[in-house]
Amino acid sequence: EGNDYIGQAYFFRAFSHYELLNFFSRPYKHTANASHMGVPYRLKASNSLLTIEENQNLPRGTVFDNYTQLLLDLDQAESFMTSKTTRGAKDAIVYATKEAAIALKTRVYLSKGDYPKVITEANKLNGLYALTPDPNTPFANNYGDTESIFSLENSATNNPSVNGALASQYNGRSLIAISPVIWNQPTWLATDKRRSANMVRNTAGVLFTNKYKDTSTLTDASPLLRYSEVLLNRAEAKARTGDATYLADLNAVRNRSLANPATEQYAAFGTPTAAVTAVLLERRVEFMAEGLRWNTIHRLQQ
Repeated sequence: EGNDYIGQAYFFRAFSHYELLNFFSRPYKHTANASHMGVPYRLKASNSLLTIEENQNLPRGTVFDNYTQLLLDLDQAESFMTSKTTRGAKDAIVYATKEAAIALKTRVYLSKGDYPKVITEANKLNGLYALTPDPNTPFANNYGDTESIFSLENSATNNPSVNGALASQYNGRSLIAISPVIWNQPTWLATDKRRSANMVRNTAGVLFTNKYKDTSTLTDASPLLRYSEVLLNRAEAKARTGDATYLADLNAVRNRSLANPATEQYAAFGTPTAAVTAVLLERRVEFMAEGLRWNTIHRLQQ
């Protein structure tokens, strides 16, 4: 039990520093050896005058060093944490698990451009998760579905409040609309279930996500890692390395939302560039309003 707590601490330390790198540093490949400035990577708690001063004076590491440390942290987390199979259905989602560390590594390695590692880590999760037949299910049943890997729990008495909860910002207060740029993409078919009233709310002609549904007590979980992302991470990595099996992962995510998968699914693309473009568009549709768009923009800005 003690090791599991230690593993969760490693997981959150890695996740936190990875987010800082996305906002305060250039992408991994900005320099050939990632020697550009990263962030101060704190390895000690500020729990004494000595460690407070040490952390205040901690310099920015390089992006290379930061990624090395956070991937080491995630390997440690995977080693220490218990598997989701040891927890109940809800606890397997709202507590970080061995599988959550693996899923996060697929995202980190994708940012790093280490595509073989993305594939290796994603393969570890084969058979452990399953996409739900309907894309709305992870949001309608976000504490008990088969594809949510890690989500932050919210309840009526413990949530980010009307000024911070996802259901409030995206739905109840209608502060953030769906971009017409992605809504009008021709590859996002008009009959796609992710355009349905279950997932999109139309208010006087303005479109808002309906993924976060509880506008009264704000109990929707905040999704951080879903299996659909792992599949699309692997699809992109395979497409970039010339592995034609990318299509199975891409269509697995897309097809469950199609009216007629047999006739509307993707066929093989003529070039790796076209394949990657299709994966990136699918990411924009699948993870709309889940906080992943900036991550993609950051790692691909060059």
